[in-house]
Amino acid sequence: MSKYDLLAARLARLAGPEWRASFAELEAVLGAPLPKGARTSDAWWKNDAGTLHAQAWTAAGWEVTEVDQAGGTVTFRKSAAPAAAEPDDAAPPAVTSPASEEPAILKRLEATPKWNLALVAGGLTIAAGLSVFAIRGWMRKR
Repeated sequence: MSKYDLLAARLARLAGPEWRASFAELEAVLGAPLPKGARTSDAWWKNDAGTLHAQAWTAAGWEVTEVDQAGGTVTFRKSAAPAAAEPDDAAPPAVTSPASEEPAILKRLEATPKWNLALVAGGLTIAAGLSVFAIRGWMRKR
């Protein structure tokens, strides 16, 4: 589950063809602040299905049509029926194996490369701390 699923659910419930939302409204829907990139870069708002946040609105049948960074608003417009509306009877059902599905935490970590650096730094800090304890223990035994 992605934190952007809450946004997808909100968009799916909207009846109108367009929704202009302030960044504050989006943060209220998400229950968390928007990433810095959302406030500083139009590229964050691209309708690219390769990102978790864009997958949320495109899967719900919406697309971003306008972003006003200075005003802190974004406009969503209905683009089509939700992606998961009805399966095509002619196409065979997709087979997924449980081994190929990643836990949600890994999907989130892949979406935010900064976490990789933080995890490495945290691991190194733990290793350094354990080394200090090992050296102290070795020195006491001498």
